[in-house]
Parts: sequence; C-alpha cells; structure tokens
Amino acid sequence: MQRRRIAHFALVGRWKLNVECSMFLLALLILLAGLPLHAQTNSAGTNTLPALVPPYGELPPTAWEQHGTFIVIGGLGIVALAALGCWLIFRPEVKRMVPPEVAARRELELLRQRPEDGAVLSRVSQVMRSYFSAAFQLARGELTTTEFCREISGNEKIGAELALAAADFLRDCDGRKFSPVNELVPLGAANQALDLVERAEKRLVQQCQPAATQTQGRRP
Repeated sequence: MQRRRIAHFALVGRWKLNVECSMFLLALLILLAGLPLHAQTNSAGTNTLPALVPPYGELPPTAWEQHGTFIVIGGLGIVALAALGCWLIFRPEVKRMVPPEVAARRELELLRQRPEDGAVLSRVSQVMRSYFSAAFQLARGELTTTEFCREISGNEKIGAELALAAADFLRDCDGRKFSPVNELVPLGAANQALDLVERAEKRLVQQCQPAATQTQGRRP
C-alpha cells in the first residue's frame, strides 16, 4: 500500500511539473509578443521617382481611317463582279428559235450526202413529220405513218394535193425501210423531202397573201 501511494504521488508530481513548465513557456511567448517590432525602412534615396521617358508623338491615322471609303467601294465592286461572273457561267442557255423550214433544210442537206439506207430513210421521215407539225401547227405526239397521213389529209391549211404527196412519200419511205430486199435504184428521199418543203412554203405564202390583201383593203 505504501508503494502504491508513493508511485501515485510521484505521478501527480510529474504532471504538476509538466503543467508548470507549460505555463512558463506560454508566459514567455506572450511577453515576447508584446515587445515592439522594429521593421527595416527604405532609405531616403530610394524614395525618389525615376526619370520619366519622353512622351510618344501623336499616333498616325490607320489605313481604315485614311482609305475606308475606297475599301468599301472596292469590296462592293469585287462582290458585284463575282456575282456577274457566276451568273454568266451558270445561267441557263437560251435556245434560239430556228424556223422549221431552216432546220428541215439544214438536216436534209446533211442526209442527202449520206448513203440511203434504213437509218437515213427513217431520219428523213422524222424530219418531214416534224416540219409539217411545226409549219402547219399540227398536234404534237408520237404518231404512226397511217395516223399522221390521216391527220394531214383533213387539214385545210395543207391542202389535199400537198397532203396526198406527203402521205405517198412517207409510205414509200416505210416501204423501202422495212423491205427485206434492197432496191437497186435509190429513192432519193432527201431530195423529195426538200421538194415537199418548198411546196409547203409556197402553200404558206399563198395563205398569207389573201389575209394581207384583206387587211390592206380594210384600211381607210
């Protein structure tokens, strides 16, 4: 029991000693904190201002301020030229209206220089149908030779004589075209077609003359 009391007393004493030492150090820190602090200050020589650099001259006007109007006008001109160039490049081609008699004669002259075979006869027949349809304002469409001959035979503008000659010519072309045996004597389809075009043009002129005469007679 005595040993236990002695050990307990020694332990308590140590704690007391530790507390006292801690309080001593804390008091020392507070004392040091209360002392005035002396900071190092700059000397009087360092407080003087450095010498200033001379001021810059007035800034010159920019390129936009000097030439802004010309730049805007030039830019608009370039845009306009580019738009015009694009329009000229990508614009749709305007097909020139060629008179039917001119187109027919031009193609028949080319066909006349070729050997007369089934392909040439077929093309001559097509040229004749296209010409009559355009010149006399016939109904457009894919018609057989029989249907086309029936249509031109009842047309008063074409007349019975010209309609009969054109129908006989188209039938002769079909007969030669589908014939299994080649004829020794060529038909001369391109020349006959050119002759029919001339007769058709004269027929159109004859129809226009009475109308012009009547118009002149009605004028005061």
